[in-house]
Amino acid sequence: MPLGAMISIINRTHFIALNEQLRPLGLSAGQFPILLCLIKKQNVMQDTLARHFHIDKGAIARAVTKLEDAGYVKRIVDPGDRRAVRLFLTPKGEEIAPAIEQIDHEWEELMYSRLRPEDRPQFYLLIRRIADSCCESLKKAEAE
Repeated sequence: MPLGAMISIINRTHFIALNEQLRPLGLSAGQFPILLCLIKKQNVMQDTLARHFHIDKGAIARAVTKLEDAGYVKRIVDPGDRRAVRLFLTPKGEEIAPAIEQIDHEWEELMYSRLRPEDRPQFYLLIRRIADSCCESLKKAEAE
């Protein structure tokens, strides 16, 4: 099976599992990475998330709007740059943070379940190199 197909299977199964686990919270897989990012670091600009995840600014804005409407995230316009929007978790968002982190942890454990513990760091390093290579290729294509 080609590498791209295997990565696609991993991504699709992750998306399906996330949607199932997040549904009781009124969330979906598209909002999950934003929440995880904000749990780790708040006061993040929306544009930064779009660049970090290589996702269209509009898609990030729609996901953030859903999170804001659900009461998990708040937007604050940057006083130094009225065009910039900074994101923060609300108390409701902070309340679900442990559940979000647990969902992420369980998925990673499932993904690694057939690897020996000593192989996990090497696998992560290799998949990170592949991801970095893909991102570099994308940047070169955009620059041309």
